[in-house]
This record gives sequence, structure tokens and C-alpha cells, in this order.
Amino acid sequence: MCGRYSLYTHISHPEDFEERFGLPAGELPPFPAGYNIGPYRDVPVIFQTPGEGMRMRLMQWQLVPAFAKEFKSQYAMFNSRAETITSKPFWQRLLQNARCIFPANNFFEWAAVEGQKVPHKFYLPEQRLLAFGGLYSVWRHPESGEERYSASIITVPANPLVAAVHPRMPLILPREIEQNWLDPAERSFERLQQWLQSFPGNDMGDVEVSPRLNNIKNDDSSLIEPLAS
Repeated sequence: MCGRYSLYTHISHPEDFEERFGLPAGELPPFPAGYNIGPYRDVPVIFQTPGEGMRMRLMQWQLVPAFAKEFKSQYAMFNSRAETITSKPFWQRLLQNARCIFPANNFFEWAAVEGQKVPHKFYLPEQRLLAFGGLYSVWRHPESGEERYSASIITVPANPLVAAVHPRMPLILPREIEQNWLDPAERSFERLQQWLQSFPGNDMGDVEVSPRLNNIKNDDSSLIEPLAS
């Protein structure tokens, strides 16, 4: 699964964010630097609809199906397994028609060590930003017609580096396919399946970080620093 991540470059280095995703920092939705982002809150998500350019808006990180009677999910849907979205009709439709990107700086997973939860930060040393592949949904209030957006991060089997800590990891999109992933005209199921791959572990870094990360209420830059040995 992917239950925590960080996003702060849009604040600390907005020029890098704009260069990477082509979105001017001044036009981004208001979102403070987040070092311990968890599910169920509104987070920045990049998407594209037919006839419109790429844009970003805040979406709830917990997908709510468009057919839901209320804007809530009966099940945990902040993650969606690659194996499931290619085999069940509801998820297949989203995969072909409602793909998105969660911009991030890193993600966290926890190792079990002598009965304790030990958080690890996974990141790309050569890239300040990551692009998690996701799916989104638009729910409309049955009376007012108000639209509410929500999204889910796709997970894939962990590569060897992450697997030493956790069996799953977020879908990290290579930069060369990010535009294709967002393109609403791209509906080839076979090609989309090919993109649901684990990012190579030899291109990633892994450091143990503070157990303060375990408390979702903690959210400061010290959480992403390597734990002093």
C-alpha cells in the first residue's frame, strides 16, 4: 500500500515543479508543504480532460465512486491495486478514462522490527519529484449538482528495495510516459497494462526516518531527514 507521502517542492522550489509538470506555481491550488500526508485529506492531483490542457486541483485522497449516494466510501479506496484495476469493470473504466498523477517528493513504508513500526523514506536521488499514477472520480450531489473530486493511488508489487520493508509500493511513472498517462485519448488497455510496472529499485534511495512520522499529526521537515545512527 501507500499510506503516507511528502510534497513540498511546489513551495520550496516552485521553478522545479513548473519545469517538471509544466504547471506555473502561481496557478496551483493552495496547499502547504506537507511532509506527512495521509489519506482522506484533500491533496494536489494533476489530470487532463478531453479538449482541455493539463491542470491540477485538490482532490480527496480516498476515491468515492460517482454512483455513491453520499460523498463517502464504504471501503478504504485511497489505494487501488494494479491487479484489481485491470480485472474488474468499475476499475477498468477508470483506468481507461480517468487517470491522474499525484505529485510527490517521496513516500514512506514501515518495517516491523522487534514489534516496533520503523518508518522508511523511499525517494529518487536523481529526481526531486515523483509522479504516482492514480485514478480519479467525480461525484455530483444529487440535488445541488455540486462536483466533488476524489482519487486513489495505484499500487504495484514492490521492487526488491521496497520489498525488504513492505510488499507493495505506489506506481511511480517514468517521466517519458507521464504525458501519455494523462492523455485522455490514450485508451489502449494493452498499453495501459504495460505501464503498471514496479519502478526499478536500483534507481531509488531508502533511509530510516524518525518514528515521529507514525503520528499523522506530526508534519514538519525533520520527518524526512535520515535518522541519526
